[in-house]
Amino acid sequence: MNKLERIPTGIQDINERMIFVDDIVKVTYGDAPNNFSENEKVIYENGKFYLDHQDGTSSFDSPHYSLEVIGNIHDNPELFNNGRRISFWGD
Repeated sequence: MNKLERIPTGIQDINERMIFVDDIVKVTYGDAPNNFSENEKVIYENGKFYLDHQDGTSSFDSPHYSLEVIGNIHDNPELFNNGRRISFWGD
């Protein structure tokens, strides 16, 4: 896939922006603003969309977290920290 091919997931983030493969999303677990968050890359494998992080992959279907697009792997690779998640508590 080249940089210009944007594959939509059919899922929107908390700001109602469409999420695409190779986007970097801020994943916040729980509903409090200071809950644990991490940046994860959106990938497509074996016919499904996943969030790629240091512990493996996870699906989009968890009701226990929110997603916010913060960039993409092509324009903002530093947000994914060379394949390692960037984690933080609050902002």
